[in-house]
Amino acid sequence: MDRRIEKTRKLIMDTFMELLKEKGFEKLTIRDISERANINRGTVYLHYTDKYDIFEQCIENYINELLVHCQNNPPLKLKKEALLDVFTYLENNLGLYTLLLKNDKSGIFHNKFHSVLSQQVDVAINMLPDELATSKEVTTQFLANGFLGVLEWWLSNELPYTPQEITTQLLSFLKPYTGYLS
Repeated sequence: MDRRIEKTRKLIMDTFMELLKEKGFEKLTIRDISERANINRGTVYLHYTDKYDIFEQCIENYINELLVHCQNNPPLKLKKEALLDVFTYLENNLGLYTLLLKNDKSGIFHNKFHSVLSQQVDVAINMLPDELATSKEVTTQFLANGFLGVLEWWLSNELPYTPQEITTQLLSFLKPYTGYLS
């Protein structure tokens, strides 16, 4: 991608995130973004269709950053190190991820995170013996939804447990699965 395009997109996304923090999604406008970034509104529309598109791209970008950070543990594997890495990363980037979650009225963050998480859990579940996960699809959905629910609750409640504590609690639920995923 052309560096100018990349630089402009980054400027728009960074400005969007600043304004999201200040105003919230509902009050934020493309005009606000263009004025703050000191660019023409047409330039914003050249790169994004609307503020929903910018929000979706921001979410995708930050979920990908989380995945890149956690690539030390491919695949996810339902292991302590992998889970702890996710929660520690989220703790270190709390403001960013709570901002995205708080402003996610249409479920974009939840849906994208669920999709990524389901793919990662599916890889781990496919390593299980058939008798442990007779329906791998159901097991994948159960674990992905449970993990995502805990993660969203943890972020929304400003980390009532440390990454180590929440990881330990989750691992207690995952005991039937973790022994097979060495």
